[in-house]
Amino acid sequence: MEKMQKYKPRLSEKEIKALAQSTIENFVNSCHCKNKDDIFIALSFLIGAGLNAGETVKYGKMAVVQ
Repeated sequence: MEKMQKYKPRLSEKEIKALAQSTIENFVNSCHCKNKDDIFIALSFLIGAGLNAGETVKYGKMAVVQ
């Protein structure tokens, strides 16, 4: 017999925003940034990863976005 999975409802926009903020803070802290330049570098990698993830979701494959 197939096991029924219970799906959680999608987070509200407010919850998504709060999760994104805490995730970014944790990411920057984990990179041990020493100054604003370090933070900008870390965020540029995070933005690039986000763009790649969006391309993968949209097109089903990763594309180089510059």
